[in-house]
Amino acid sequence: MHTEGTARGLTPSSPLPNQARIGPNAIIQTVQALKECYGPDQATALLQSGSQAWLLDYHPTEMIDEQLFRDLVLLLTEQIGVADANRILAHSGQYTARYLLQHRIPGPFQRLLKLLPRRPALALLLFAISKHAWTFVGSGTFTYTLGRPPQLTIASGIQARGAIAGFYAGTFETLLQTLIDAQTRVVPVAAQVDGDNRCIYDIRFS
Repeated sequence: MHTEGTARGLTPSSPLPNQARIGPNAIIQTVQALKECYGPDQATALLQSGSQAWLLDYHPTEMIDEQLFRDLVLLLTEQIGVADANRILAHSGQYTARYLLQHRIPGPFQRLLKLLPRRPALALLLFAISKHAWTFVGSGTFTYTLGRPPQLTIASGIQARGAIAGFYAGTFETLLQTLIDAQTRVVPVAAQVDGDNRCIYDIRFS
């Protein structure tokens, strides 16, 4: 199994067909954020402490096993604490959103959203995201409501004492600030508390 390979510091084998997969930017951008926030040497030492230094040169172009991201998030929470891991993952989410804006969200669709009033644009964007939610929630689920305020809920398969909340907050806030309103905030109101695996966010406009 790939977990055995990871423990020895080796690149894991390809995920089995029945394993949950997510987009590779979860790994790529988290490692990048770690290097930028801690510096290359300290980032390398941190990853080495969990036999994950191979991630420094890991640049997959296809969907990856969710377990790889789970292992990285858990390593961060163990080595630097939940608050700092959340901060790193928030940066990772921001970088992931910028990648999506540049490479995955069609330009005509982006321009359409910017022409619409905020709430119709939000409804259209969240509907589109929900159709591709499996690419970022893996074994978890994504739901949303369009109340006042609108709310996002991600039941994550990665239990990390709430640190994972930063990744989704960073991703969605950057997307909404770019496509809907530059003053939009995505505010965590619950982050895996009392054994609940859900991260819940309010979307707040200026």
